Amino acid sequence: MSYLAMVFLPMVLIAGFIVFLLNAGGMQDLRDYFRVEKEEKTNQSLIYGEMKYVIENDADKLSSPDYIENLQSRLAEQWSGLIIAKDGVVSDVPIFLKELAPNENWQRLFDSSPESVSFKAFRFLTNEISFVYSDGHQGEMILLRRNDVVPPLWRPVGALIFSAFVGLTSLLLTYFVSRSIIRPIHALKAAALQIKDGDLSQQVVVKGKGEVSQLAAAFEAMRLQLKMSIDQSLQYEENRKQLLSHISHDLKTPISAIKGYVEGIRDGIANTDEKRERYMQTIYHKATDMDQLIDELFLFSKLDLHKVAYDFKTIDIGRYLEHFLEEQRFDMEKSGISLHYAAELTEPILITADPDKLGRVVTNILNNSEKYMGQLPAAVHKSIHVSVEEQGNQVLITVEDTGPGIDKDDLPYIFDRFYRAEQSRNSETGGSGLGLAIVKQIIEGHGGAVWAENGELGGARFCLLLPLAVPVRTVMEHEEHTNH
Repeated sequence: MSYLAMVFLPMVLIAGFIVFLLNAGGMQDLRDYFRVEKEEKTNQSLIYGEMKYVIENDADKLSSPDYIENLQSRLAEQWSGLIIAKDGVVSDVPIFLKELAPNENWQRLFDSSPESVSFKAFRFLTNEISFVYSDGHQGEMILLRRNDVVPPLWRPVGALIFSAFVGLTSLLLTYFVSRSIIRPIHALKAAALQIKDGDLSQQVVVKGKGEVSQLAAAFEAMRLQLKMSIDQSLQYEENRKQLLSHISHDLKTPISAIKGYVEGIRDGIANTDEKRERYMQTIYHKATDMDQLIDELFLFSKLDLHKVAYDFKTIDIGRYLEHFLEEQRFDMEKSGISLHYAAELTEPILITADPDKLGRVVTNILNNSEKYMGQLPAAVHKSIHVSVEEQGNQVLITVEDTGPGIDKDDLPYIFDRFYRAEQSRNSETGGSGLGLAIVKQIIEGHGGAVWAENGELGGARFCLLLPLAVPVRTVMEHEEHTNH
């Protein structure tokens, strides 16, 4: 569009300029210019022929003032005129020539008889005619006729104005078009230099809808992608630092305990079979906790780096939970916790999930509830209630316990890695701080959401929201490119 404007806009402006000149000259059509020029020469020739006839056949008319006045008037309409002299003395000059050159010495002009003369930039050609008056006096006349409708000087001046007009228009168009290209390129250059220096905060904004604007938009998308990638890398780096810090802390505690108990055995502090058995049991439990921590750490690292492969299958979530909780019920009962499952389902609820990963989610939540309820007095009834209900195109799984609940200040952070509420910071409950973080990673990997809240009776309630399975069908050959 810019190149087309540079070519056609000067032509349009020139055409408008020509129309303005025609209107200023009283012409409605460019053809009028050529018609006037042609008709003017034709009429001049006719009048000149008539005058020659009068000179040769009826010279007495040249002595009539009325005839001479009529002849001069008719010639004036065709931009012509006669300078008449009798016995060498100018006796009559056309009025329109006097108006064109009021200071002209007509006698001197008559005596010099030039081939052409200019008045007001118009060039007039001359023709000498000699005749004899009826009274015998010698008569002479000079016929002056305009040679060009447009003054000759106007042609080079017009060409100069035309060239200047075209040049100026092209220059201005080139300036504005190049500015619309160069300015965005300078902005892109500045942004590229900033990116080279590691600064990705400067936004690239280029207005318009041209190719350069599209390039700037692509550049801005690249900048955002780079910034997001760098921010993500920095976040991963920060996560790794925190991970190493927490690993060193969480592994150091059980290792120190194991070393202490081993030294106690070696130094003879455990001098009875009962003490040695108790020390060995403690060492075993600490080693088991370390093993569990390493397993959870390994799984969380793979989840955090999105390197865990999910084996998705279509399962009936109601029957899946029923069978899975039946397996967990025995372990819960050994801890004094009754496990209840309620699902009022009239038909199967199908979801697409990885059964093993989903089982890890439920297990971690149950272990979390078991850990907190373990702090309650033995006389307090402890129970966990699991329910399933369909909500539109999703299914809601609720796990609610009768434990102490979650402090409001802890609710926003319990799914963060290595986060532990104050109630679990003791040697009895332990906890790696990764269980609920793993739950969040797995549920989000399934395209769902998880959150925690306090139940109506004060216990903790964990809510898992998973999408229902979407039915699919085989795409036929003629539907290969159809978006289903």
